[in-house]
Amino acid sequence: MTVCNEPQEIPIIYHYALHLRHLNEKPSDQLYGRAHSAVEKFHEIRDRGTDTLYTPYNGEGGPGSPEFLTTEKFRESILKASALSGLPRAINSLMILKDTTPYNLKKHGKQATNRAPITTFDEYQKVQQRGKQFWDAVYSKVSHRIINQMASSYPDLWTYAIQDVYSDLLSYCGVLSHEETSIIVISSLIPQDVNPQLKGHLKGALLNGVDIDVLRETRRLAIQLSEWCGIKWKSEVADLT
Repeated sequence: MTVCNEPQEIPIIYHYALHLRHLNEKPSDQLYGRAHSAVEKFHEIRDRGTDTLYTPYNGEGGPGSPEFLTTEKFRESILKASALSGLPRAINSLMILKDTTPYNLKKHGKQATNRAPITTFDEYQKVQQRGKQFWDAVYSKVSHRIINQMASSYPDLWTYAIQDVYSDLLSYCGVLSHEETSIIVISSLIPQDVNPQLKGHLKGALLNGVDIDVLRETRRLAIQLSEWCGIKWKSEVADLT
């Protein structure tokens, strides 16, 4: 939804997921209605400034709770998608999600960010090494060829991609695993009609251990959601063939 520029749909998906995972409800039209009602309730809280401690979910929430982990995965997915679809869309999506997030699932406690600030050159090198390892895991045998293609196009392109995108952003797995990150990347590429990149990441995800059935279902759902958003492609979306 972030890539398709439909951020207003994210809160309903978020509350639908919370109901499924943490209230043990089953997928249904009625559940969609309850998720929609939850979103409307949070809009009312935002507009009126009342009942700010409201939450429809059991438990205390807060860092470490299952509900908080689900919330973090949503936020981290949107942040990682910013590398594929642009920062403005990620900002809009995260701000809309924040408005409909229960108060006790917004807190991060004493820790300001998930990614610890880099304060030494040794820490910087470790993050860069992590990014290069993730890159190599995705592109495998063609890694050096793609690096050369990017660097020959514009040297700063490769430097930016490895230092800021792969190292600092995508390779961090404190919230999403590398396998989950691969799924986010693939889902973000599909609406953008960029088959050369999509083919590489589909193959890379398979090499990284993502089940082929999961990849096929990810592709199917991403295409379906993109079509709902009015996305059209110039050619058939790349597949695992």
